[in-house]
Amino acid sequence: MVEKVKMMRIFLLASDNGSYDLILLLAVMIIAGMFVGRLAEKYRIPNVTGYLAMGILFGLLLILMNREFLVDAFMQLTMFFLGFIAFSIGLELDFGKIKRRRNEVIIVTIVQALSAFIFTALGLFLFKLDFHIALVLGAIAIATEPGPILHLTKRYKTKGEITDTLVPLHGVEDAFAILLFGLVLSFAIGVDQGTGFSFMDVIYGPIFELLFSILIGIGIGYLFKVIIYKLDYHDADKDLVVFVTAVVAILFSISIANRGFYLGDLHVHLSPILLPMVVGITFANMSTRLAKHETEHMLDMFSPPVMIAFFTVIGAEMVFLIYLESGLVPLHQLILFSSVYIVFRIFGKLFGTYVGGVLGKSTKNVRKYLGFCLLPQAQAAMALAFYARSQLTDPLHGNLIVLITIIGTLVYELLGPFGLRHSLMRCEEVDENGACIISPRKRKTY
Repeated sequence: MVEKVKMMRIFLLASDNGSYDLILLLAVMIIAGMFVGRLAEKYRIPNVTGYLAMGILFGLLLILMNREFLVDAFMQLTMFFLGFIAFSIGLELDFGKIKRRRNEVIIVTIVQALSAFIFTALGLFLFKLDFHIALVLGAIAIATEPGPILHLTKRYKTKGEITDTLVPLHGVEDAFAILLFGLVLSFAIGVDQGTGFSFMDVIYGPIFELLFSILIGIGIGYLFKVIIYKLDYHDADKDLVVFVTAVVAILFSISIANRGFYLGDLHVHLSPILLPMVVGITFANMSTRLAKHETEHMLDMFSPPVMIAFFTVIGAEMVFLIYLESGLVPLHQLILFSSVYIVFRIFGKLFGTYVGGVLGKSTKNVRKYLGFCLLPQAQAAMALAFYARSQLTDPLHGNLIVLITIIGTLVYELLGPFGLRHSLMRCEEVDENGACIISPRKRKTY
């Protein structure tokens, strides 16, 4: 009997090794990413790019070590980190501050989104990609990654018109991307299956996703506000309660967003960016200024390891996915269409923000430099690509969408932070502390 107990304990310990290996790997990636990010800044490279480069290196090492099974765990981790980032973006959105610029933000967001969609889809179609697949990739091109934007604006303590435009832009852009992606995907599925376009799929898909993401987000945000409102400011455990409640609200919104729910026989998908963002927006605009400040302060203390982990993990994840998927598509097609996707999306974002800025009567700085801030793209675009592949019947088309998106994401995540920092510096939205970070001076060691 004793021997059986010993064997059972050994078996349980062995079965848990994979989880502990992942925890150990994550710890090493965070500490290594931190030092590489600091080193990058000494050479005027954004630390975000350093984090991502470290993640790419880890991904290559793990492929050599035959650890491809970690890709699923990495994808779940990045969805959590993305929810945290979206919630933090929502906290920054104060309706009082943008009230006078509301029309401008909406016009700029929609025009640049349509421009990225049209130019990317048209470019791919001109280079002989099937029209319905080009439309899907055009819709994916709209998505912008909020992680680098949140990280660098907080890192450099930016203030100004570009920063004030970036924060509300994400909420409008995500809602627009959901609707347009659902529309073109429904069309692509009809072409792929030969069944034709189904308007009802558009109604029951993206509109429900958008509506319920907003409603559930408002409900969670309001509950979060009520809990904090009941808290005595002089309570000794005030900071603990604020922090724990904020983390629970984030975890709750992330889990619901990624699970979705059933409405009768219909499975309603929810946006993993929009829902947690709406939670943050609701709390920020319904609570007191003091409660909002306390929440931001507590989350800012927690955010550095989350940000480093997000960019290192997503770097490793992209390397894994390219390695696992690359053999499924002809190489010449992959290189051609990925290059077209990258170039035409950049042109669409820059052209669209300029035209949108003119129509929205934005300042010269917003028209010229906002587009450079919208180049990063990561988990949201990859999630749309994987969902598109799951719905299409032609495996070649599905794999092509996924691979083009991943390769584009890799390029945008490496180069995007440079464009963001360039815009913030040219618009003089970086204060003295930010300038010190960009051009660090030698300091005494302890």
